[in-house]
Amino acid sequence: MEELENMRKKELYLKNHLNFRVMFRVISIITFLFLSITSVKADQNDPRLNNLFKKLSETQNQEEISDLIGDIWNIWYEVDDPKVIEYFEKGIQAMRIRNYPLAVRFFNNLINEDPDFAEAWNKRATVYFMMGDFDKSMQDIIKTLELEPRHFGALDGMGLIFIHQGQYQQAIDVYDKMLEIFPFSIKTMEKKENIMSFISQST
Repeated sequence: MEELENMRKKELYLKNHLNFRVMFRVISIITFLFLSITSVKADQNDPRLNNLFKKLSETQNQEEISDLIGDIWNIWYEVDDPKVIEYFEKGIQAMRIRNYPLAVRFFNNLINEDPDFAEAWNKRATVYFMMGDFDKSMQDIIKTLELEPRHFGALDGMGLIFIHQGQYQQAIDVYDKMLEIFPFSIKTMEKKENIMSFISQST
């Protein structure tokens, strides 16, 4: 009976583990599409960002948090270089039709054109993620965060990769970093709580 009970527990764990990973796979795809297939320009050095991030760290209003995040993305998307915009738009178009190798080529050109453009690295990280190449995606996420340590989109991507790799504590650590940026974000709190709940159920 004990052996049978252990087998049942193992089956339940595997089922929950699979459901957990499938759930985060769906969430990750939606998240990356939302964060990636939007406007097409970026500048992480804009002085307006400091005030927006300050407000983001203080407000408890979820609607305001969402608005501030949108404002930050809009500023990250502000550059004037026509070549940068061209590569970016073509990369996004390739992503929309799921031609990921073509998207990588355009983002490669974009990075060569402007290697200090954080969003170029973030978008290529997104493409690699969609291709299932988590190692290359992580490398580009790290580069994005070197250029803009407050890049919550890149941090969220890092958390998703850790989840897919079964490195749940590392994912929790990442969400803690995100909560330093917006301490009252219910969505981020829920992501962290979901992982912690899964860990507690699987031990």
